[in-house]
Amino acid sequence: MNQPLETPLSSPNADRPDPTLVRPRAPLIGIITGVLAVGGFLAWSGVRIQDAKQKRETIATQRNEDAKRSAAAEKAVPTVSTIVPVAATWTPVVEIDGTIAAGQSAELGFKAGGRIAQIAVKVGDSVKAGQLLAALDSSEASAQLRAAEAQVRAAEAQLVLATDSERRTSVMVQSGSAAEVSGVQTAQQKALAAAQLDASRAQVTLGRVSIGNHRLTAPFAGSVTRAPEGVGSVVGPGSPLFELADLTKLKLKGTLGEHDASLVAVGDKLVIEGERGATEGTVSAVLGSVDPTTRRVRIEAEVKNGSGLLRAGSFVRARVTGKSGIAVLTLPHNVLRPGSQDEVFVLKGGVLASRRIVHSVSSNGELLVRHGIEADARVVVSPKPEAVAGDRVVEGPAQALPAAPPTAAAH
Repeated sequence: MNQPLETPLSSPNADRPDPTLVRPRAPLIGIITGVLAVGGFLAWSGVRIQDAKQKRETIATQRNEDAKRSAAAEKAVPTVSTIVPVAATWTPVVEIDGTIAAGQSAELGFKAGGRIAQIAVKVGDSVKAGQLLAALDSSEASAQLRAAEAQVRAAEAQLVLATDSERRTSVMVQSGSAAEVSGVQTAQQKALAAAQLDASRAQVTLGRVSIGNHRLTAPFAGSVTRAPEGVGSVVGPGSPLFELADLTKLKLKGTLGEHDASLVAVGDKLVIEGERGATEGTVSAVLGSVDPTTRRVRIEAEVKNGSGLLRAGSFVRARVTGKSGIAVLTLPHNVLRPGSQDEVFVLKGGVLASRRIVHSVSSNGELLVRHGIEADARVVVSPKPEAVAGDRVVEGPAQALPAAPPTAAAH
């Protein structure tokens, strides 16, 4: 018989499920969370990649458009305005910048050394040629001169004795009472005495020159611009103590532009405008060489300053007016290439050509061209800074330059 199943006794763990029969929930939740995270990351990455792709496409499109615009700009031929120069006659007026110097000037000092005993002039005095400026103590030189004069007197006495001895001996030799050798000796003694007298006289002359070297005189008429303030100082030979300048005749030392030097010649008259009035002068020298550093030509002029309008050492501007007119071509100032002082562009067959011009500037700013372009040249107005010779351009409306009598100053 089947025996009835025994009902197990209740126990404290009877209501708890078997741990081996229940699946844990934590790993399932983690898997789901990971899947969601991976999906979100992939979606975010896709958005970022799409945005970056769109930006690259936008930049590429912009670059293509810029390249097309640049190519179109390069292919476009610029339009320029031109002007034809106007022929005119110009009387050159050349301005010269320079410095006024004294016609004559010198630093003076004693030829001999010694102690200053006398100062006869002061700064600002006007002196004449040969006038005493100062003197040294000459007591020692005077004593040497007196000693030299005494030697002269002694030498003269010796020469008298030698001459008398030579005369007496000569008579005796001729009579046969003295040997011929005695005559030769007395003749040589006389010659020696004469030489000693000459040497003594030379010492006297040297002493007198030494006395003169203790006196300082003006070599020319002028004004004293420097002088010692007191006596007693001991000075050496050649030490410059005085400065003398002739301010009645001044000298202008200036420069001219390399191309303007041909407009000025020796003998041309010039005018110097100063604060106290105008002074005239005459060009005395225009050097035939150009300074390699400044590219300018030195010029000198003699200026009379009897009225005292000019001061030596001052900076002035002189003006030389030509004797006759010369042919020029007038152009506006804006034809010059930016950054250049003498380059313009002319148009030939639709192509720019560079020209270097020699010009002056008129009072109203126009260029007065003496050399560099032809009378019928079509000169470009306001050229672009980037323009170069050989560029192809299209000529626009030509401009007209009003004719006016040019007045200018060349620099």
